[in-house]
Amino acid sequence: MPLTPDRRLQARIVGALALVVGVNGLLIAVLAWSVSHALAASGHPLQPESSLPLTIGTLLVGAVGLVALQARYGTRAVVSGLEVDDTAGDGPRNIDGRVRRLATQADVAHPSVAVADRAEPGCLTVGSQRSPTIVVTTGLLEALDDDELDAALAHEVAHIANRDLPVVTAVAATVAIGDRLLERERRLRRVLWATLWLAVFTGIGIIVLAVPLLVLGSLYLVWSAVARGLLGVNAITLGLFSKAREHAADRGAVQLTGEPAALAAALETLEDERPTRDVRIDASATLGIVAQPLTLETRADDEGDHWVDRWTPKLSPEFTEPDAVDRAVIVVSSWLREHVIAPVTTRVRRLLAWRPQTHPATETRLERLRTLERRRE
Repeated sequence: MPLTPDRRLQARIVGALALVVGVNGLLIAVLAWSVSHALAASGHPLQPESSLPLTIGTLLVGAVGLVALQARYGTRAVVSGLEVDDTAGDGPRNIDGRVRRLATQADVAHPSVAVADRAEPGCLTVGSQRSPTIVVTTGLLEALDDDELDAALAHEVAHIANRDLPVVTAVAATVAIGDRLLERERRLRRVLWATLWLAVFTGIGIIVLAVPLLVLGSLYLVWSAVARGLLGVNAITLGLFSKAREHAADRGAVQLTGEPAALAAALETLEDERPTRDVRIDASATLGIVAQPLTLETRADDEGDHWVDRWTPKLSPEFTEPDAVDRAVIVVSSWLREHVIAPVTTRVRRLLAWRPQTHPATETRLERLRTLERRRE
């Protein structure tokens, strides 16, 4: 039976698309403002400013064009970390034949199929609406049985039927940009920390390196604000349609296969075998069938404590023979560490570890599938 697009999901996608266009328009406006002021400072000012309607129209056209490019070529950013190979013939476990059959049932364009050599089980759909590609990992092919594999593939075909691919690909491309910005932020923080250490502990002096420290500190603050602002925008955009998108694809998969239990079993398997490494902002996670782990733990920059702890005072002095004053200092410093320093640093680490939610909770999806299964009985 052909799948018809979910109307409520379509409305949410329109809202998300408007937000993505607005963000790109703001980005173009900021770049244009920076270029015009840089040219003016160099003695080569631009022509007088155009009228406001023409300026807004130009920004809108540019933003729409930029979003179209992200939707068209964002796939490269999404799969950049995957070793993807096109399937030969029907591919392992007749995966191409399975996808063709499901696409025919759903009355959508037949997607191409590619396999990523990755141990983590997962699948996602990339590309344009007219020429989509379903990417599965070797880990997925090993983890699921035939019914579960059909259900997972049907979930991806349902995404194509719901026509949510262009906007989610554009969002995933933006997530990839945020991923790179945060990685650069981490490197910049290392440079800032090393420069401060060099200034304080090597005798060069804080005065000699004052200007580099000021420049690095300002650059770090701006970079961090941009990266985390982009995270916030991604969170709002994903919040508009991510849950509805996954629930609609689950319903579509059940329509195609008639087996809610098979999809539930596939989701449980994938949930149990999610990677433990921190890939929460990996662009492919935005398009995956299940969310990546959203723990509040943050990894250390290198080895040892988190970098936030390096900037907090150690308030537990040791004394070999403490007198009454020393004991009072120990008591007070221990209380401050437990009730003030530790809670603050924990909240800071959690704030820095925050990432936008890309999927509804798997348990919620399982409960809905169990409800569908009960209705079939």
